Amino acid sequence: MEERPCQPCGGLRVTEHTEHTVETDENGNQRPVIRQWTGLCGACGGSGVVYQ
Repeated sequence: MEERPCQPCGGLRVTEHTEHTVETDENGNQRPVIRQWTGLCGACGGSGVVYQ
């Protein structure tokens, strides 16, 4: 197997993540919520490389 840089993160080990949810506010109204964060790459598990 050959080690190659992970394409989704470009070998940087982290990617941008986005989560879309619907939450209920204090008045009982539903509203869409979008959360974004930088975290470990899901494709390589944060190693920065993949094996092919």
